[in-house]
Amino acid sequence: MEMVTLVTGSGSGIGRAIALEFAKSGHPVVVNDIVHEAGKRVLSEIEAGGGEGSFIPADISNVIQVKSMFEKARKKYGGVDILVNNAGVPGPFSLVADMADETWHKTISIHLNGTFFCLREAARLMMVAGFGRIINMASIAGLLGTVGSGEYGAAKAGIINLTMTAAKELGPFNITVNAIAPGMVGTPTNVKLKDKGSPFINTAIEGTPTGRMTDPEEIAKLILFLSSEAAANINGQVIRVDGGAGISIGMDDFMHSFLSKKSPTVMKIKSTE
Repeated sequence: MEMVTLVTGSGSGIGRAIALEFAKSGHPVVVNDIVHEAGKRVLSEIEAGGGEGSFIPADISNVIQVKSMFEKARKKYGGVDILVNNAGVPGPFSLVADMADETWHKTISIHLNGTFFCLREAARLMMVAGFGRIINMASIAGLLGTVGSGEYGAAKAGIINLTMTAAKELGPFNITVNAIAPGMVGTPTNVKLKDKGSPFINTAIEGTPTGRMTDPEEIAKLILFLSSEAAANINGQVIRVDGGAGISIGMDDFMHSFLSKKSPTVMKIKSTE
């Protein structure tokens, strides 16, 4: 069964893998990204593989652009059957005491507000259709907190709670809502950092029982499953894909030591001791 799938932030990384996986499985895919060149490049990959799709650029933190994106998808395809809320942005690492207002606002705006805006528009279409699948990209940071990325962990925690609330509200309309909580993922950027000997990446891998990063394609296949008939009664769940990293604290120890050495707040305290 062909189901129209909209993947936010699908111009690169995990989002690209998800878009290509769904297209390969015969689903028309709406590629979304704020970077036009990246989005068009993924659409070209989809079409080169014999898949069907379209590219709709939009900043998901802008509610007007989100409404426009869903309206364009509705006009072209009649609706959206599957929404994958994947778009996000990396933030600069800092301790909470040192965090800039801009870092907090930007991360919350894109990750949490953007997920809400897209979920709300999708829900309105899906409730009328009587069917839908929504998968939100969370993180183990949203379950455990993470030293150095308080704003990111808070946004992901909000997404997890929103997922459970939406699952309760939308379940009666044959709409399931679930979240994926990855650990360290082997995106092209992270693979390059690993190859350069990044202590951040290496420490994360050392603290993962399976000893490796998760491949983006592994996440894509899980999301495809959650969208299938076989997963029709899986609802309101947060599924970790982290190789067991969530039970390790090595990464937090590294980040705390690393950031404390250059933290202006910590240095100020030490200077008065």
